[in-house]
Amino acid sequence: MLEGLHFTNMPVTYLLYVNLVLKNNITINYNIKKEAKTKSQSSIAKLLTKLLTKHYKDIKSMDLKFDVPALKKDIQSKTSKILSKSFK
Repeated sequence: MLEGLHFTNMPVTYLLYVNLVLKNNITINYNIKKEAKTKSQSSIAKLLTKLLTKHYKDIKSMDLKFDVPALKKDIQSKTSKILSKSFK
């Protein structure tokens, strides 16, 4: 499933949770939103990378839930800033 995927930079700012379903039907749930209150983004990314690497061969599916409203807001804000600089 994850063949050829390389983890070089894993932004977790907008990630709410990750669910990994393994081939033996065990589900690993990692609540990013909860962990972000006590851990840094880089430590969460390292833990996720370690988790994915450990279970690489056994992953049946992966579900990622993003904070879409926050992501949309930031994209619109940054786009507006770039466009205002471009057309001055």
